[in-house]
Amino acid sequence: MGKPVIEVRNLYKRFGERVVLKGINLAIYEGEIFVIIGGSGSGKSTLLKHLIGLLKPTEGCVCIFGRDITKLSEEELDEIRLKMGYVFQEGALFDFLTVWENVGFYYLEHTALPKEEVRKKAVEILKKVDLDESVADLYPSQLSGGMKKRVSTARAIAGEGRIILYDEPTSGLDPITSRNIDHLILSLRERVGATSVVVTHDMISALSIADRIAFIYKGELLQVGTPEEIVNSPNPIVREFVEKGLYGVKR
Repeated sequence: MGKPVIEVRNLYKRFGERVVLKGINLAIYEGEIFVIIGGSGSGKSTLLKHLIGLLKPTEGCVCIFGRDITKLSEEELDEIRLKMGYVFQEGALFDFLTVWENVGFYYLEHTALPKEEVRKKAVEILKKVDLDESVADLYPSQLSGGMKKRVSTARAIAGEGRIILYDEPTSGLDPITSRNIDHLILSLRERVGATSVVVTHDMISALSIADRIAFIYKGELLQVGTPEEIVNSPNPIVREFVEKGLYGVKR
């Protein structure tokens, strides 16, 4: 599998008396789609926020491209983040900016590129998420839920990040749009060669896109395996989650 681009070692996170993550160990490899599943409150989104340095662990370390980001200054962390994109659960687009300004935000803020050049670059990036120039001058309030997720994803890959983190990318979307987002995540691996880490409770999505799946339950990592290994898990908690996620009730 080669060298991991992300390593999580003995990660604990406490908020006061509450232990949210309990000794998590993971390795995620270049080019793979790694899905983290679990019920609400299991700690999966908290784990994702550690991977980009939005949260610092109580114990343990998080290594990105071989560097322990828990020990980096904010400036050093920003250098790492330039190689990463984050797709927030609610999209987190700037309402006061047009679609192309959202996608080109990094270039507008951090480079001296003329606005016309940034717009052209943003339109090219939008094509990678199957949107065309007709949406470039719209505002987020004029977009459907699925389009907002695509624009948010376009912004995440705009900096040519090697890692894309997705927090509940199909949350709140209808089944058809959800499957379209799944297809987008798969196609982006082919188009930009990114490593993807996807947090979801959508079992259909997880099994459709994952190379490997990590199952988290009450802050503990119960199992990591291929979709087939997760579906056939000997662990009754994992098996029940899969069955309810696929069929609605335990059969």
